Amino acid sequence: MFCSLSSRAARRFLVLGVIVLGLVLAGCGLTPQTTYQGRLTDQNGNPLNGSVTITFDFYATETGGTKLYTESDTVTVTDGLFDTVLGPSSAVAGLTPKDLSQPLWVEITINDGTNTETLSPRQRLYGAPYAFTLMQGAVISGTMDQTVVGANGITGILSAYNMQQGDALPVLYLSGDAALEVSGNPNAAASTADDGVIRSQQSALGSDLLLYSNDEVWITLDQDNNENGNFIVRNFDGSKFCRIDEAGSLYCTGTKSSLASVNGQPRALYAVESPGVWFEDFGSAQLQNGAATVQLEPLFAKTVNTGVEYHVFLTPLGECNGLYVASKTASGFEVRELGGGTSSVAFDYRIVAQRSGYENTRMELIPASTGE
Repeated sequence: MFCSLSSRAARRFLVLGVIVLGLVLAGCGLTPQTTYQGRLTDQNGNPLNGSVTITFDFYATETGGTKLYTESDTVTVTDGLFDTVLGPSSAVAGLTPKDLSQPLWVEITINDGTNTETLSPRQRLYGAPYAFTLMQGAVISGTMDQTVVGANGITGILSAYNMQQGDALPVLYLSGDAALEVSGNPNAAASTADDGVIRSQQSALGSDLLLYSNDEVWITLDQDNNENGNFIVRNFDGSKFCRIDEAGSLYCTGTKSSLASVNGQPRALYAVESPGVWFEDFGSAQLQNGAATVQLEPLFAKTVNTGVEYHVFLTPLGECNGLYVASKTASGFEVRELGGGTSSVAFDYRIVAQRSGYENTRMELIPASTGE
């Protein structure tokens, strides 16, 4: 790259530069520094020797524009070769990581103590291959204003592959309370413009989305507390199968069941459904001279409202005239033998009471969830 000198100059400089954009550790943070290597010759190609001052001016444009950063380094040239480190070793006022994450060009001015020459054109700075870190606060951003679906082998705006099985190094590592934010399409309808999407590979039939954790997995609904949030499971046509609202209520169009292993095979045991919200408890007691008073189990009693009507079902475990509930209170009930009997037979009982706070809930109409 030959560049003209000032009118006083008696020779020209030729710089063959190699720029490697890297990150140099300083203290406990990353600083935006690069290494620069070059070969300095005169206009006839003869390598130079000695000490020269090189000024590096950084711009965000190939020509013109506002200077983002400048520094001058005195380098030693041996047989035409020199190297130096560019960039601030600490924070510079007005210079942000975002400024340095955009395309950059460097303009070089050389002074050998006698002549000064600004080389042209500016040189573009490129990133080092296989760089796995960014300086603190650096930003990667980009937009696409046209639809590109699998064209020319494109799999994503940013693609990274890790084919190692087992406990492999993750393709992406994020840390912190706000480690990942997925934003929606700003040009979409207002109801979905801020919706984030995470999905498995859509071109692969039956592709799964796997989530691993060494402990708990948390999902927080309605973080901003401005609507009724729901966790929803849908099928292929968008129909709702199951949802959990932020109050903890579960609604499913299918059955709800437990799986029990029978002869090595999983078998479904289905939950009993009710139009009201009921809790039930079971126990055993025994008559003494034809009567018994049963106290409700204290923990169970705290979950239900026994101040309203509840139900008791009795099963005698021996010969008797039959049993009946003589009275019920908020704390228990009295059982007697029919016909004034005086036996001391044992019996089982089942109590069904309304869940506290849901006494008036019956066949509740459930509105569609928001955001559908």
